[in-house]
Amino acid sequence: MAKNDESLQEDTIDLKTILRLFLKRKWWFIGTVIVVAVLGILYMFSKPVFYEVKYKFSFEDDLLPDDYLMYSDSQQLYSNESVFIEARDVDLIFETALIFRSLGDMEEIDDYSDYVHSSLIDLDLEGDTSIFSLKVKNTNKELANDIAINLIESLGTQVMNNDIAIFDNTLEMIDEDIKVFKEENNAYENEITAINEEIKGIYIGSEGILEGNEVLALNDIHYDIIEKKGEILLYRERIIDNENEMKELNDLYKLFEVEKNKVHSRVEIIKADPDYDIDDDRAINLMIVILLSLLTGIIAVLAVNYIYKLKRK
Repeated sequence: MAKNDESLQEDTIDLKTILRLFLKRKWWFIGTVIVVAVLGILYMFSKPVFYEVKYKFSFEDDLLPDDYLMYSDSQQLYSNESVFIEARDVDLIFETALIFRSLGDMEEIDDYSDYVHSSLIDLDLEGDTSIFSLKVKNTNKELANDIAINLIESLGTQVMNNDIAIFDNTLEMIDEDIKVFKEENNAYENEITAINEEIKGIYIGSEGILEGNEVLALNDIHYDIIEKKGEILLYRERIIDNENEMKELNDLYKLFEVEKNKVHSRVEIIKADPDYDIDDDRAINLMIVILLSLLTGIIAVLAVNYIYKLKRK
């Protein structure tokens, strides 16, 4: 029991000693707390407030006609660098400077490249949908809104231009295929003309056949003519096949021309009015400043008291 009273008395003495110490050095404590708190608050309020604007936009994926897919597979169009942009590609596009170049036309922005790979721009795809959420932060609320709209419109323009370019490329390839078939048919017609001339030559040459070899010679002439006519039939079949191919390609050309004229921006803002938020952590920062100032005040009191003790020794 005596030991407990003695321990309690020591704790009481220690607490009183601490209180006396803080009362004795109170101006050091108060002064340190005020200085640190003022500096912390000044620094906190010197940091600009960031406004965050959030837009949602949809990306149309279902654009390609089945005929294009069939033609592209047969011609291996996807071996080219130019392919139709899909929703899964949008994130990759935002990783490049392509979309951000349009920001260079804005007077408020000195260098558009500052926004490439910047934490001020955030793009998210919502689940398995084709809906994206674009967040833009800036100290200027109106500028944040303008940047968000600019980026979305730039994406739509880039995608639409890419779609048109691919249709143009496809139409050019179809036109080249048609030209190849036409050239082949012209070559076949020339071959047919040449064979007909050969047949005429055979008929003319047969007029001078000697009487003793007449039967044998006529058989040879007959077989030669049949062979030549067989070659003509073969070329005629190839010409017909090519004409059928050209008809299909011409129909495909007309179809793709119609599809090209239908090309539009596949990017559409879902809601005209964006969601705004303030990226402001001042309340949390103020609590941190208060705690740090109190802690610094305590450290200052203990340090001053220790220094005075050293001087007395």
